[in-house]
Amino acid sequence: GKTNILKGDCFKKVDEVRKYKPTVGLLNPPYNDVTGIDELVFIENNLNAVASGGLVVAIVPMRCALYQKGIGLAIKERILEKHTLDAVMSMPDDLFYPIGTVTCIMVFRANIPHKFSNRKTWFGCWKDDGFVKAKNRGRVDLNRSWGKIREHWIQSYRNRAVHAGESVIQT
Repeated sequence: GKTNILKGDCFKKVDEVRKYKPTVGLLNPPYNDVTGIDELVFIENNLNAVASGGLVVAIVPMRCALYQKGIGLAIKERILEKHTLDAVMSMPDDLFYPIGTVTCIMVFRANIPHKFSNRKTWFGCWKDDGFVKAKNRGRVDLNRSWGKIREHWIQSYRNRAVHAGESVIQT
């Protein structure tokens, strides 16, 4: 219909999705311990579906950004051969409380090889979002500080600002 929602296996629908020339992909892939498929495979699949220069943003376990060996490193290298890592933001450790998965947000530019992008990667440490754990309520913005923190984070990312102890830009 007019919704442009495609039902089916995302790995089998890449060509069909590509016809729509999407410019943004937003992912919260199922975590590997549930599916047996590494989260980076979902990111790579989405990067191959979006238009050149498009953004793919994914929240994934921190280990995806830290792979230094094995299949995880091989997938990271394969992604960077074709796409650019624009930013990585480490998220609060208890973001998915009470589940203990430590996450990060990874932002990629599609179809621009990382080594040719002439752009350094921005890294943000977004550990303190102002939320606190409250008994029987989960994480809550008890001090009503989230709005100000959120705005600071967004502006820091957009401006690629460097703040000591909070963000850096690295090759």
